[in-house]
Amino acid sequence: MVESNVRELRSDAARNRGRVVAAARAAFAEHGHDVPLEEIAQAANVSRTTLYRNFATREELAAVVYEANVSLIENKAAELHSSESGVVALYDFVLGEQQADRGLAQMLTTANMEWLKELSSRTSAAFEPLFERGLEAGIVHRGVRLEDLMISFAMHSGALNEIRESGQMDLIPRVRGMLHRALFRTAGE
Repeated sequence: MVESNVRELRSDAARNRGRVVAAARAAFAEHGHDVPLEEIAQAANVSRTTLYRNFATREELAAVVYEANVSLIENKAAELHSSESGVVALYDFVLGEQQADRGLAQMLTTANMEWLKELSSRTSAAFEPLFERGLEAGIVHRGVRLEDLMISFAMHSGALNEIRESGQMDLIPRVRGMLHRALFRTAGE
């Protein structure tokens, strides 16, 4: 009987943690990283104590959300593994994720750098086979390196921040087009 109660408590704690992560993901995407943690707790329908029991700092919570984003990228890369133009599809997927997120990457600059390096390495590793296939197929411009593609995400993120501040959302497709022309021989979004 006691073992059953322990399992029930553990599953309840896991559900609470999952709700906090889901609420944080939605809050960061909609409002940016400055959203009060109390709002995240409320959206997750948990107490502030429960939120802080699971995540001691905002950076720790953001890192978990960011890791979930990296897992999405890895899963998408696996889906595209046999596609000759998979690198373009994965690139557009990541640009879309960045557009939906309002500042998570910026907030993470204060987090543990080793943690971020590992997540960045995982993202790069997800792209590598698709990038090589695209290069061999002539989809990626000769002379473009994988590092160039990765740097372009920071460029896109910076441009998105400027575009949001100016309110000129019609510039987003132009920025994407410029990045595509710099990296690929195919038309992009």
